[in-house]
Amino acid sequence: FYHYHKAGINEAGVKDKINEIGARLVNYYYKNSLYAAALYYCKAVYELLWLESDSNVLNYMGLILQLKGDIDGALKIFLEVEEILNGKVDKNQDDKRWEGATLNNISQIYRARGDYESALKYLLESLKISKEIGDKKGEGATLNNIATNYHARGDYESALKYLLESLKIRKEIGDKQGEGATLNNISGIYRARGDYESALKYLLESLKIMKEIGDKKGEGVTLNNISGIYRARGDYESALKYLLESLKI
Repeated sequence: FYHYHKAGINEAGVKDKINEIGARLVNYYYKNSLYAAALYYCKAVYELLWLESDSNVLNYMGLILQLKGDIDGALKIFLEVEEILNGKVDKNQDDKRWEGATLNNISQIYRARGDYESALKYLLESLKISKEIGDKKGEGATLNNIATNYHARGDYESALKYLLESLKIRKEIGDKQGEGATLNNISGIYRARGDYESALKYLLESLKIMKEIGDKKGEGVTLNNISGIYRARGDYESALKYLLESLKI
């Protein structure tokens, strides 16, 4: 990557190599939670190629900036990815899948800002694309995000409707991590309604899945949420037990 980066973008094939190797490096570091290293290569590609940068690289860059709390920077990158993808005349399956994922990412920025109307607009666009290309995993994720948008607005009925649709799809395709996340979100609806029994039932289902697939991060989050149910019921001893398990993870 270093040698191609120094070669100059006017050399034949250099842009493609910078994008190809840069995307592989970014993907490796991001997947291993080494975000500083991933961001370094994102910036190295972006500063040289700008809108000719690989869409994967730009999407990861936006996600890392979002993790760091740079919401405006993340939105700028995601909108640039959307611009790149919109500019393509003949979009292939991967281009459309990335477009759907990017619209999802943009929606989460607006949701974080409290602009639920704009967030929902981008989510519905993303859902349309996922359905068009038969991307069931993307469809399940988007339905889940639409639900959390309604939850944030206090519309629990609509939120639960979309969550149950998401859960059905995620079970059908064997997306265990997604299934666990959706079960967690369903529990949140029941908790908000004061139905702690149902909330706990969904959380325990989620916890079982997280343990099965070795998702330690998800396990920690779910244990924390279980503790919240016990706390709400006044069972502080059980709440503390689950919190300490979560903290350890």
